[in-house]
Amino acid sequence: MKGRKVSLIMVAISSLLLVTIAYAAQKTSNWSDDQKTAVGCIRSINTAEVYYAKEYKKGWSPTLAALGVPPEGTKVSATAAGLLDNSLTGGTKANYVFTYTPGKPDADGKINTYTLSVRPVKWHEGLRNFYDDDSGIIRGTSENRAATVKDPPL
Repeated sequence: MKGRKVSLIMVAISSLLLVTIAYAAQKTSNWSDDQKTAVGCIRSINTAEVYYAKEYKKGWSPTLAALGVPPEGTKVSATAAGLLDNSLTGGTKANYVFTYTPGKPDADGKINTYTLSVRPVKWHEGLRNFYDDDSGIIRGTSENRAATVKDPPL
């Protein structure tokens, strides 16, 4: 009898998990390709920031451009780390504007926080605005305003 209860609980949990995954997939399947690309770019920025912080020991990057590709014939450095395509570090990609704001450096010059606001070039009903920070949690809103830390995670 006890084994049967455990099996029923496992089936219920599995069913709930499948419904949750299906809902999340359906929710993002209604998004435009540009929105999906924007979220992918945010994830890439998060990954690049983690690598930058470990590699250069200066905390997060001072600018989005610092994560970009160095000029030809130049080695990667803290000012051009070669972690992201320059089309993204330029601030606009997939009809979205990426606004990166580093925190103030501490006494050692280390940047310990950053925020990223990602908004459509031209907003209209059905588009989302995104927010990200050094926590790596991407948040969004479908309202015509910048997303904030108070908006729900994706």
